[in-house]
Amino acid sequence: MLFIDFFQWWYSQGWKQFVLGLIGKLRSAADFFSFGLLIRTLFSPFRQISANQYSEGSLDMRFRDFLDRLLSRIIGAIVRLAILITGSILFVVELVISLVLAILWPFLPLAPVCCLVCFFMGVHLP
Repeated sequence: MLFIDFFQWWYSQGWKQFVLGLIGKLRSAADFFSFGLLIRTLFSPFRQISANQYSEGSLDMRFRDFLDRLLSRIIGAIVRLAILITGSILFVVELVISLVLAILWPFLPLAPVCCLVCFFMGVHLP
């Protein structure tokens, strides 16, 4: 009876809980990298560092402030793009691993049987 209950749970509630856990991990990864926020703030100054927005003074000081803000935005864009690219690659890797695990889930209870068959057939791992 316990054996039948196990298989009943494995192919119904167990599989559902496993897939929901994988979806939760993917959402957590997307939240960790904050893709939406990084895209919205792509050209914002790096760490919100910027020179005085409305500097008053000579033309030389205004031009220097402009270049400071421009450089800060360029650095911010480079850092955010690097995080976006890295996060996207890691997210895709995690997605592929999750899909493979979800596909392998129904076959996992058969692994001990396959191992026993291989053992009795004399199959050895290199």
